[in-house]
Amino acid sequence: MPGLRIVALSADKYYRARSSAAEVQPVVDEVFEEIIDDLTRPATFEESAPEPAPKEVQTAVIHAGGKDYNDAAERVNQLFLDNLWADGLPIVPPTAEAVERMLAATTRSRDEVLGPVAPKGGLATIEKIAINSVMAGAKPEYLPAIIAAMEGFTDKRYDLTHMQASTGAFTPVVIFNGPLARELKFNSGIGLLGHGWRANSTVGRALRLCLLNLGWTWPAVNDMSLTGRFEAYTFYTFAENEAGSPWEPYHVGLGFKPEESTVTVATTGTAPIVLGGGAVFPWTGQGVIDTVISIVGQLRFGWFHSQNYILVLHPNCAADLAKAGFTRKSLQEYLYERSRIPYEKIAAASAGFSNSTLLDFLRDTIADGRMRADRAPVFEEALKPGGMVPVVQSPADFHIIVAGGSPGYDLLFSYPGPNWAHLTKKITGATLTQGGR
Repeated sequence: MPGLRIVALSADKYYRARSSAAEVQPVVDEVFEEIIDDLTRPATFEESAPEPAPKEVQTAVIHAGGKDYNDAAERVNQLFLDNLWADGLPIVPPTAEAVERMLAATTRSRDEVLGPVAPKGGLATIEKIAINSVMAGAKPEYLPAIIAAMEGFTDKRYDLTHMQASTGAFTPVVIFNGPLARELKFNSGIGLLGHGWRANSTVGRALRLCLLNLGWTWPAVNDMSLTGRFEAYTFYTFAENEAGSPWEPYHVGLGFKPEESTVTVATTGTAPIVLGGGAVFPWTGQGVIDTVISIVGQLRFGWFHSQNYILVLHPNCAADLAKAGFTRKSLQEYLYERSRIPYEKIAAASAGFSNSTLLDFLRDTIADGRMRADRAPVFEEALKPGGMVPVVQSPADFHIIVAGGSPGYDLLFSYPGPNWAHLTKKITGATLTQGGR
């Protein structure tokens, strides 16, 4: 493909002015002649035949010394940060011996390639994942779980580029299920998103470092999150509280066996919305669900259609809903049906848009394949007068997890991105644990 000519707009001017054609016109006028020139000027030889992108650089072993171990460790930390290989917290130096200990935790070949990591396509190999896991302070027995999560992030169906490079505060949610989660002592109860649990903290951080180093991202360079990402160092990493759930484990509902261990990787667009009263205010399970429906059924910020929601119910709330007759599946269907929005309400909200509308957006998702083929007929029927438009593509896009303690709060994560970002992978190849083999 010939080289692309790029015309830069002032971000400050463009983002504020794009609400209407009249406001954005002066911004366009400033660069219009340059755009015409770039489109009509013959391509140069370099543009017509650009050099291929260089292959991934393989770096030799780095030697770092000091007057004593502490001095050497500090020099390593500064070296890694200066080269944008670390996240700003101290790392464990990834010595050859430490990496070999980490690799001993899996039967998978160190040279196995999982795939490129967006946005810049560095290759995720088992060895490179092990190196970043050492840096994060993870135990070797955590490695199979980290590898499986990276399989999710590198899956072609997962829109990692949007999460890694967007101006929004998109952040991964990483959820573990099955025997390995219990064996590794992932926190699934009180404080599940807090500090104090090595598995939650270092597995999440290992993934942070993998995405940074293998995706070649850095804040204000190509990670353009304007505020930074919530839980930027360890992501939202926790396990389902299977023992406290009245329903089958989340991964079993997806078709996995109870004895299998899995990791679910997803993206959330904001910090989670906190629901319920915890130990402060009275609450009911039905009240929590009614609140969820009112939230997801709003036309907020001109965008209402999400790819998925993750609803984390604490065990008492889940038990209350189960006592009322809900299964996980029937609760998904209840949320899906009760949160539908009348066509006329969407049409009225669309009237204030000068170019495309909310209705246009939905029709475009059907036309370009972002709407799953089996769901397109549902939306085609709803997108007409009298129709009731779903806020997600299917009931299964309300993912219901039981986690937290007693008393507890419920959490609602959402991903308003245009593409898919929610996958569950089986954990395999473990050698140091019974789970994940």
